Amino acid sequence: MQTTEQVSEASRSGILTTAGSVVGLAFGPSVIAVLAFSPFIPSIEQEFGWSRVQVSIAVTIVSYMIVFVSPLQGFLVDRFGPRRVILTSMPLFALGLAAFYFQPDNLAAFYMLWALIPVLGIGLWPLGYLQAVSLWFDRRLGLALGCANAGIGVGSTIVPIIITTMIAAYDWRTAFLGLALLVLCVSWPTVYFCLREPSKTDSFAAQRAVQKAIGLPFNEARRQPAFFILIVAFFLLGMTATSLVTQQVPLLMEAGWTQANASYVQALFGFALLFARVLVGFVIDHMFAPLVMLAVSIGGATACLLYAAYPDAGIASAILLGLLLGAEFDVLAFLIKRYFGNIAYGRIYGVIFAVFYLGSGLGIAGLSMSRQIFGDYDTGLYIAAGVLISCAVLVSFLPQYRFKAGTEPQMHTATNATPIPPKSGR
Repeated sequence: MQTTEQVSEASRSGILTTAGSVVGLAFGPSVIAVLAFSPFIPSIEQEFGWSRVQVSIAVTIVSYMIVFVSPLQGFLVDRFGPRRVILTSMPLFALGLAAFYFQPDNLAAFYMLWALIPVLGIGLWPLGYLQAVSLWFDRRLGLALGCANAGIGVGSTIVPIIITTMIAAYDWRTAFLGLALLVLCVSWPTVYFCLREPSKTDSFAAQRAVQKAIGLPFNEARRQPAFFILIVAFFLLGMTATSLVTQQVPLLMEAGWTQANASYVQALFGFALLFARVLVGFVIDHMFAPLVMLAVSIGGATACLLYAAYPDAGIASAILLGLLLGAEFDVLAFLIKRYFGNIAYGRIYGVIFAVFYLGSGLGIAGLSMSRQIFGDYDTGLYIAAGVLISCAVLVSFLPQYRFKAGTEPQMHTATNATPIPPKSGR
């Protein structure tokens, strides 16, 4: 039995870990290297004379590197624990950002630096933080993951404003240096003091150790229909959502928006993403999560159609897009635990996260090339809308949950046996 003091301490640790995750994700590579890249594009184009496709390929490179890095992150987090991997990666990530201050007029060097960013920041992709948070929560897992993931929404709201302000006051090189200082001087100490893992000696840790042993081994999990559906669905989401975000500012500027107003819309997108993180996290604790994914996918398709046919509705489109991106990884982190349990959580998340960014790399390159071939973004936007509708249809085939909240499966006596799952239920 846990004492009241132990429960209270566990609650404090869970809240602190969630708060630390918010800050870490706000200034992590998911925001800086992907979602907030768009404001850099016009300045880099202007200084070096590179085309928009050439500059945008940087995010494609990041996406492809994540394909290789993400499964390795899953292994490292499962092997060494999230705290150690995160704190080691942060100074290296800051160093990589600072290196852009010295960027020469050399496209190959530009690509090389972006290829290094996911490697240097290997522990800072969402998996590490979500794994840390999931150790402290079960019944309110969705809300806890949503609050932690809200860090990406916070970052997507404020980081574009920071970048735009620093570019206007100084230049894009100084903006990268400022971001590096934020990672080193804000994120690292916050995560160091806040992010916690259960002690190996207390009863709470023993309870969590039992829960962590519940689930399907990776080789069995990857044979489940739900695994296949999630792989394909998140590949399709990667092809569309990330590519739209990285091209959002140039797209609006071509439609007649000023850079300041387009950056404001980008910040509004971040606010919608932040709102969706928390809201969706709460909702999926009480509602069948694939239905939420279906709804936001249709909303994302609507955003694509609005951007193509009526770009003056950029604010509405940005909000719908923020809701889509705000929901997807909350739902993924939640569904992995509900369909596959905890045994191979890191590996499963890492593989699906990698597939998402494989699609992302194709989508980013495809949307920018579509603009170059057809002279505008419209064709690519209509294709993206169709892809998101297909994703909505696909997630509707996800089965009922295998591991319900608060239900612990009975274990076989054999050491390596798979737990007997509880009754399914939505």
